[in-house]
Amino acid sequence: MNRFARARKRVSAALALVIGGVMALSAVTAAQAAPPYETEATVTSIAFTQSTVESGQKAELTGAWSLPNNPTPPAGFVIDLPDDLQGLSDSFALHDAAGEVMGTCTVGATQIVCDFDADYLAEHPRNLKGTFDFWVEVKTEVTETTEMTYDFGDVDASVTVTPGSSTCPDCTFEGMPNKKSGKYNRETDTIAWAVDIKAPREGMADDQLVTVRERLGENQEWARTEAGAIDIFVIGTNKVDATGKPTGWTRVTSQVGATITEDGDAVLVSFRSQGGWFYSVHGNVKVTDGGAARTYTNEADITIAGETTRTVTGTVTRQGGGGVGGGDRVGDFSITKEVRWSDEPIAGLEFEGTYTVTAPDGEVTEGTFQVAEGDTWKSPEFDAGSRVHVEEIVPTGPAGIDWAEPQFSQNDFALGADATVAVTLTNEATVARAPFSATKVIEGDGADLVARDTTFTLAYEYPAGDGFAAGSGTLVLPADGAVVTSSPLPVGAVLSLSELAPVTIDGATWETPRLSATSITIGRGEPIRVTVTNTLTRTPPPTPPVTPPATPPATPPVTPPGNETPPPTGVDHHHETPPPPGLAITGGEPAYGILALGALLVGLGVWARTRRTARAE
Repeated sequence: MNRFARARKRVSAALALVIGGVMALSAVTAAQAAPPYETEATVTSIAFTQSTVESGQKAELTGAWSLPNNPTPPAGFVIDLPDDLQGLSDSFALHDAAGEVMGTCTVGATQIVCDFDADYLAEHPRNLKGTFDFWVEVKTEVTETTEMTYDFGDVDASVTVTPGSSTCPDCTFEGMPNKKSGKYNRETDTIAWAVDIKAPREGMADDQLVTVRERLGENQEWARTEAGAIDIFVIGTNKVDATGKPTGWTRVTSQVGATITEDGDAVLVSFRSQGGWFYSVHGNVKVTDGGAARTYTNEADITIAGETTRTVTGTVTRQGGGGVGGGDRVGDFSITKEVRWSDEPIAGLEFEGTYTVTAPDGEVTEGTFQVAEGDTWKSPEFDAGSRVHVEEIVPTGPAGIDWAEPQFSQNDFALGADATVAVTLTNEATVARAPFSATKVIEGDGADLVARDTTFTLAYEYPAGDGFAAGSGTLVLPADGAVVTSSPLPVGAVLSLSELAPVTIDGATWETPRLSATSITIGRGEPIRVTVTNTLTRTPPPTPPVTPPATPPATPPVTPPGNETPPPTGVDHHHETPPPPGLAITGGEPAYGILALGALLVGLGVWARTRRTARAE
């Protein structure tokens, strides 16, 4: 019948400190960090490596962990061991695939503490995960085969536990078989191998020749004594316990006259037995790979009294922990914006685009960027080796700017480790241009006075706009109404139009010019046409001045003879001025009429001459 049991070990903070102190006093290698952690790894699984373990024996477990991307140090994890599993004290490094140390783990009797190296995390901040293994002694006692489930907090591990030999008080010793076994010393990286010699329960017969030929497996070499001899010897006993099992073992190399000979890649040990004794050949070897292989083998050929040789094989596992894992190195990229302006630069524009990043494992990440002219945008971090494709969303404004296809200094590039790939994005911006046209119309009763080669000047000016400076110019419009087109002007420019004063036309007067539009905006479509209308009105001929007739002098009254009034006393009548000769003294009206007619004839002459002059022009 199977039984199930669960055990959980919760260690308080104070107990954790006590355990840490005990581990330090025990010369356990110090971790690079210590709990509590800023970032705690998640233990995703723990499992026994074997399906069955004997009560009281040692068992190996493996676990898996992971960290979030870009963890903040200190980072690590702590595992509290269940009560019935006692950890075998150990300290080991966690290595990545390149052999770089990424952290350390310390195993105590009740707890495992694993700390990650902050520098490693900074250089490998993504996809951090790995596995670890450690050894425990199974303390669970059972009297029959029992399936046990042990609680490690967030995860469980199950194994079948069988009764141990110490729980079989009624078992009796039936003899010792040929057997090869070993024990690994983690502190010295050495293995103590043992070859048990077959004997019945009462021990070996007397004076039997025993020959043992030892052959080491890979990554081992024989240890030697200070004298330079191979460290191999014979132990024996003729004592047994209450169950008949041999006990009280001691060295008997000299007692049995053992000889030890190197034989190529093997060592040959020979001796003669004593009656009632049990024997075992022991030897020490050095592990040459520092325990990296984890498992080591040894073979021995055993011959007793010339009987058929028996080959026994032993395997030993380094009962120490270890771990492998890794994280991905990262890189990023930057985009610096440059604009080549055909005219004036436009401040404050933002340029947008997209990027697609394909990670080494095929995962695709898409995103957007926004950068202003002269600025640099920097991407998030991605796995080193990822490939990046970038595109710009071609600008659509301002309305008067034409944008060429964007140019990237590089594209479809790979990200390096711990590096930024610099990309320059260049745009060429050209101010769109278009003309306008104008034509002249002359109206009024004086229009026929304007010569065909007469020209008029239309002036325009505009302030600065998006991508262009302020400007001005003129169009010369002929009097015949021909359409005149301007040079290309910036699209979006707002023109103010006015006509300069026209030439003076004799005999006529210009009215204020009329423009079909005094303000226009240059656009991309059909050019705008402006009509400038001038009205010329004839000037009436001047009216000749009319000179009023001169007032004739008063005619003195004629005094009849005999009625003369005598002159005043004292007047000298002899000094009066007589009238000019031939000038009538009376009857002056005909003379005034002649003068008026002469003035009219002069005015008509002037008018006729002016008319002829105007027609000649």
